[in-house]
Amino acid sequence: MQNYAGPLIVKIGISSCITFIFKLKETPMKHFILLLIICFTFCYDASAQVRTRPMTAEQKNEAKEDIEDQSMSVYPNPTTGVITISLQGFEGKKTDLRIMNVIGNVVYREVIQDPDTHYLKTLDLNKLSKGLYYVKLEAPSYSEVRKVVLR
Repeated sequence: MQNYAGPLIVKIGISSCITFIFKLKETPMKHFILLLIICFTFCYDASAQVRTRPMTAEQKNEAKEDIEDQSMSVYPNPTTGVITISLQGFEGKKTDLRIMNVIGNVVYREVIQDPDTHYLKTLDLNKLSKGLYYVKLEAPSYSEVRKVVLR
């Protein structure tokens, strides 16, 4: 088999037409076939068919009430070092509190097993570099991220 030295356009039309442009300069044909197999593997839309039952009106109302009763606030923002995190409505729920820098590294983490109805946490961030941080709170059926600027 001869190697193809010019640009080659391959169109794969499974769920949509995807165009790949590449050069096969001094590339054996087996690499080309392998590349096509990989493309078909990743491009094939094999989404699973999931059947769900519609929620009753009562279930929808309960879910809305749970979400509306839960809140997180972070203050002061911007801060010079000390922040207060206030949680409401998380009693009886395991919550995961994280502070992350702008590239996603976790600089502080605490798992709060059973916070009170109104839970306050004061944190000193003076050891951290000045800049933007994210306060992330995760609990069952709840997730929220707040930005905090450290000056």
